[in-house]
Amino acid sequence: MIRHIIGIIVLLVSILVLPYWIYIPLLFAALIFLPFFWEGILFTFLIGTIYSGNVETLSLFFSPLALVVLLTLIILLPIKERLRLHV
Repeated sequence: MIRHIIGIIVLLVSILVLPYWIYIPLLFAALIFLPFFWEGILFTFLIGTIYSGNVETLSLFFSPLALVVLLTLIILLPIKERLRLHV
């Protein structure tokens, strides 16, 4: 639980302070290493809101980064379950 909270804080600070070529890989690393990290989708909406310039509801839902993060989460769920069963 502590690892999850620290990961959220580090990712939030990196989104607000660091350039995109650092916080995008951190986001995907958090998706891989943190269990059940659905907050990643919310972080992509935050990225879209902060850096897009215009805030439209439909543009947030069809964000390419949000779709990639969602697909990554869906693909990683069964893989993580299989790895937990063998450990």
